Amino acid sequence: MSVTEHVEETCEACGCVAEIGTLINEGDDQLTLDVTAASLAEAHARVARFVELAKTIAADVKVAQQVQEQGDQAVVTLQLTFGCTAEKLIFEMRSRAI
Repeated sequence: MSVTEHVEETCEACGCVAEIGTLINEGDDQLTLDVTAASLAEAHARVARFVELAKTIAADVKVAQQVQEQGDQAVVTLQLTFGCTAEKLIFEMRSRAI
């Protein structure tokens, strides 16, 4: 039987335990979002807010969109490619308010 020693760092502020490699992975700079709305115009309006936020974080973000209509709903698949993983992580945290 082998004994494995595991070292964990605990955040003093919140008591959370996490390893950085589980939160930030090198090369994880691409994000795909499915924006669903009742109409295509509404979906594009929501996508525009996401793209505007992404450009405030990284001016060189690459944006790709694919539009689908599924029954009575419009779905826009938005793909954002950031310059680095940190920019993507910042976007994910800030976009929760949208």
